[in-house]
Amino acid sequence: MALGWLTVTELQAYWPDAPYLEDYDVEGLLTSARVQCEEYAPALDEAAVVPENWRLAQAMQARALYRSALAGDNNQIGAEGFTVTVFPMDWVVRNLLRPKKGRLSVR
Repeated sequence: MALGWLTVTELQAYWPDAPYLEDYDVEGLLTSARVQCEEYAPALDEAAVVPENWRLAQAMQARALYRSALAGDNNQIGAEGFTVTVFPMDWVVRNLLRPKKGRLSVR
């Protein structure tokens, strides 16, 4: 496993209110998010340091997992008429782990 994935303490820089989620296991969120990010990201050498964009992706995925748990079966959070749909792994998180290479196209 590569070095440098987020700890609960480090998560505060990315998600300031995370330590106050007393009813939820923040460490479990981080572990689950790391596993998902590791599966999606390209392979990294054992002794490599995790890139900063991957750490941000882990924080964002942990937050998405938390929101997904809040949403329940209907996959939405919020009052009637003001809902936000949550997704398992957002395209922003995926792009942090596997950035798209810029391609020049001529039309």
